[in-house]
Amino acid sequence: MEQDVKFTLAEFADQLEQDLSMNVLSEHELLNKWTNKFVTLSGEHRNGFNKVSYQDLLDDTIKQIVEPIETKNLFSCVPTGLVALDRLITGLPLGELIILGARPAMGKTAFLTSIIANSVRNQNSAIAYFSLENTAQQVLLRLISNLTEFNLHNLVSKQLEEYQIKEVNEKSLVLKTANLSIEANCFYIDDILAQTDYLVREKGIKLVIIDYLQLIRTRNKRDLREVEISRICRELKGIARKYNVAVLVSSQLSRAVENRGGDKRPVLSDLRESGAIEQDADKVLFLHRPEYYNITEDGEGNSTVGIAEIFIAKNRGGVVDSAKVRFIGAFASFVDLEDFNDIINNAEDKFFTEIRKNEFGNGPFSVVKGLKQNDIEDSPF
Repeated sequence: MEQDVKFTLAEFADQLEQDLSMNVLSEHELLNKWTNKFVTLSGEHRNGFNKVSYQDLLDDTIKQIVEPIETKNLFSCVPTGLVALDRLITGLPLGELIILGARPAMGKTAFLTSIIANSVRNQNSAIAYFSLENTAQQVLLRLISNLTEFNLHNLVSKQLEEYQIKEVNEKSLVLKTANLSIEANCFYIDDILAQTDYLVREKGIKLVIIDYLQLIRTRNKRDLREVEISRICRELKGIARKYNVAVLVSSQLSRAVENRGGDKRPVLSDLRESGAIEQDADKVLFLHRPEYYNITEDGEGNSTVGIAEIFIAKNRGGVVDSAKVRFIGAFASFVDLEDFNDIINNAEDKFFTEIRKNEFGNGPFSVVKGLKQNDIEDSPF
């Protein structure tokens, strides 16, 4: 074993010398590349494999099942904060790769930041958010809108009353103690791997969120996109298993959804480059808002306005079902259906309700069909 390590280190030395002499990679790229290589070597050789006998493994598993513990789940999870969804998947399990698929403007980023806001309000789990689409400040604006329940547009344009400014200062205090890291400059899978290793060791990260999969790149520019996606998915799955963290990654769906008749619910084949994603993911969730397609009633005549459905299309070891939540575009947030009445009764929300009534002449949070500004992901922020 020792000779194997020395041989590998000697190869690394030759490769590093070649990288330095070619002078193609920047200092940042060199650090990420070689940090990842040494971390991988350390895991494979220095620490070796965890050798646990079958009998010990069996005894420990049975013990976890039968003995009283504080949590109700056998495996540790990070809650999403959405009760209907957590009832079905028990939260986001550590060690698993979870894919969140949706078409553009369905609210993928809003869903991810809602999970973060729920965590900040409650258990304050250690979360790393890799934002490949939005800047770190744009992510924070969404979180502040979610926490204060103020219109995101008003925050960006600074159209706030005095009492709202006070609310922003007070309700944003929780972000100062949030166990959160926002990474907005990692666009290659090697960067994500290296930064995750650092954050797990230094900050004890339990949930890694990446927005979104199709923006991640590898450094081998000769790879076909399908090969590239396949490698990225394997690496993300490896992150979840190696560090025992939940990895939640949003993913774009193909246009096949729009061309489909009926309720336009997504299916697994709608995932772009779906082979590797579908194979490596432990869970696949689809985010769907029927009203986006001007479907205002379901098959039973119930209103779908403001309703989002989260379909659990793949759930390794669990149920395949769906959960309904409320989408509030103005706050860039998803909430439990039963929480919605509490939200619209808040003083600041009454202020927003009056604005909407004056503008559209109807009830709160109404949607004018066909207007793209109703879709939060189409906004300039």
